[in-house]
Parts: sequence; structure tokens; C-alpha cells
Amino acid sequence: MANYEVPILLAAVGTGYKTACGLQANARRAMVYEVEFGQNGALASSDCQMQWDLSRFVNTNSVTATATVAQLLDLADVAASTLAFTNVTGAVDVPNLTGAGGGLFLKNWGINQRGSYRWRALDDGDNIIIASTASQGIAIRVLSSGYTSTAVGNLSFIER
Repeated sequence: MANYEVPILLAAVGTGYKTACGLQANARRAMVYEVEFGQNGALASSDCQMQWDLSRFVNTNSVTATATVAQLLDLADVAASTLAFTNVTGAVDVPNLTGAGGGLFLKNWGINQRGSYRWRALDDGDNIIIASTASQGIAIRVLSSGYTSTAVGNLSFIER
């Protein structure tokens, strides 16, 4: 069992959901145990809210995004088999969030543009599990009616 960390990054938040980070299981089952996120770009002139969402997806199409290497938290472990990506640019969202195995709004948070948030599983039974089935995954998405700058954070997961 190995622990990994991947960045959450979206260069330009918009009024519709855009994916800032995604994990897609491959050879091993992945379990998300922590998500930290916030904003680090220029603030909107008027105070506004951010809506963050963590949803399941079934990805049967290619996604235009930045491939991201999951960082080992213990250098003695093996590299992650889970595929990670950030900053989806080729589409508004990851395809097929509602297809078989997909599911919207596993977690959903509203925070102020000046704030940040941390979600952590209380124990192993609370982890968000991604099956080791091809094309199964989770996406972290964000939208805002007034903030248009950068969204950032970290996602921590385990492979078994």
C-alpha cells in the first residue's frame, strides 16, 4: 500500500464547471483520503463564491488536459499506476459524469474566493474508492460567477 499526492490546478475558473484534477484507476484500486483546495490568483473586485465538486466519472473518450505524475510520499514505494491529470482545457468537463459507474456530487463545497478548504476521510472506511476498472475515476471541478483566476490544491490517495 503506497500513498501519493497530485496537484489540483485550473488556470481559468469560469461560470460552468471545469475540471481542475482527475484520477483514473488503472491496474490497482485507488482510495482518496484527503482533498485540499483554494484559490491563488487575482481576486474578483466584488466578494464572490466558489463552488467545488468531487464526482465520479466514466471516461471513454480522451481528455485534453495536463498529464500529472503522482508524487510518492514514501520514496521506497513504487510509482502510481493511477492516471492523474489537471487543468482540463479541451472540454468544459470530463466526459460522461453520469454514465454507468459515474455519479455527480459525491462531495460538494461552497467557499469564499478568499478561503480554502480541507476534506479528510476520518478513517479507511470513509475513503472515496476508485475501482481498478478501466475508465473509472473521480474529478474535482470548480465554478464561480465572479472569480476567473487560478484554482489550486492537493489530492492525496492510496493504491492497493
